[in-house]
Amino acid sequence: MLKFFHTYFPIRNLLFFLGEGALIFGSLVAASHVALDLWEPTAGARHSMGLRMLITTVVVQLSLYYHELYEIKARESVFELGTRILQALGMACILLAGLYYLDRKLIIANKIFFLALFLLVFGLLSWRFAYQFICERKLLTERIFLLGNGQLANLIAREINRNLDSGYVVNALVDPLAAADRHPVWNCPIHRDYDTLCEKALGEGIRKIVVALDERRGNFPVGALLKCKMMGISVLDGVAFYEALSGRIPVERANPSWLIFSEGFRRHRLLTAGKRLLDIAFALAGLVLTAPVMVLVACAVKFTSEGPVFFRQERVGQYERPIEIIKFRTMVKDAEKRTGAVWAGENDPRVTPVGRVLRKLRLDELPQFWNVLRGDMSFVGPRPERPVFVARLKEQIPFYGERHVVKPGITGWAQVNYGYGASEEDALRKLEYDLFYIKHMSLFLDLYVVLKTVQIVLFGKGAR
Repeated sequence: MLKFFHTYFPIRNLLFFLGEGALIFGSLVAASHVALDLWEPTAGARHSMGLRMLITTVVVQLSLYYHELYEIKARESVFELGTRILQALGMACILLAGLYYLDRKLIIANKIFFLALFLLVFGLLSWRFAYQFICERKLLTERIFLLGNGQLANLIAREINRNLDSGYVVNALVDPLAAADRHPVWNCPIHRDYDTLCEKALGEGIRKIVVALDERRGNFPVGALLKCKMMGISVLDGVAFYEALSGRIPVERANPSWLIFSEGFRRHRLLTAGKRLLDIAFALAGLVLTAPVMVLVACAVKFTSEGPVFFRQERVGQYERPIEIIKFRTMVKDAEKRTGAVWAGENDPRVTPVGRVLRKLRLDELPQFWNVLRGDMSFVGPRPERPVFVARLKEQIPFYGERHVVKPGITGWAQVNYGYGASEEDALRKLEYDLFYIKHMSLFLDLYVVLKTVQIVLFGKGAR
């Protein structure tokens, strides 16, 4: 397993990515050799053609990434997969056209380019169906024993089984009190003997045991796990394993002592200073680059509905200090006069037609660049919530107040992984992502969140 941004990725993910890059590059090479009449390079020109092919490969894979074609969670039909591949290749063509406009020396002859595209459609489709076959047959998949049969064990098993490309398979659950020999939901064997745990693990080729017991007092097999550890089998904490598997911390299963003794939650001065410099750079760039767009949005808001252009609202900032955020108004004037403070729902009638478009494209958030520049917010962080909701959620959700130890952000780890939240259940799920971000906060993670945010804005996912 590889660990990237503190989450697990199967090694086969890297092999799949590199193999697909080789497939794209190979398609270009094959097309160029078929079209020999259009490419007869001299010794000095070969490097130039290789560079063009490399740039084309990078652009195509970037487009595949932004169309979420590297997130293989469920099996897709030929039509679904083919449609998404064609969409990704179409975007790649647009991006390459822009590069060719900037530098004509990067252009690949039309006959080579379109022949390579033809090869790629069938090549990528075949490559991905082959990878889906590997995932479905659990090839190159790491097998584990899951110690426990309660809520945490089922949470881990559900996360593994819902993701076709999780890279793990639960070979067996271990529960001495189980009444059946197989789990009725996960359809895996249940071992009921701690004494032979190590022998069974070695016999089945298990190199990892995940301890997912809901209650450990009086039920922790110290001797059996110590023996497994001494025999070279990894013994992992269930909460930590789920965190690395899903990219979030299960707050209902994590107790305060786990948070206290777990690694992370470090914020040294260099990180704080670097994050602030990034915030200023992103905010200034955002204000300059989006100024023409904001003028158009302001006019659209002003001339299509009654009320002010900007909407100001009190939110809870770092250390629970009140801050005032600025957004373009997307709802009718005095939207909460009768209802009071409520979350926005699906197809909310209070949202104006223009506001619906602005929310879909996240354009209503653009004025918050000013909040970032002032220092009230960061570019990346937990979304700031309203005081009335914070007071309610702190009473109902464990550790909710801990999300305020960092500055709130325009975007965040929760936003790019979960989307819009409009209920207490959503607030709980987003808190799990927020705590993961706070624990592992880094400049590289911030940059990754920004790249994911661009993806979400381009495809308008998760907005209301």
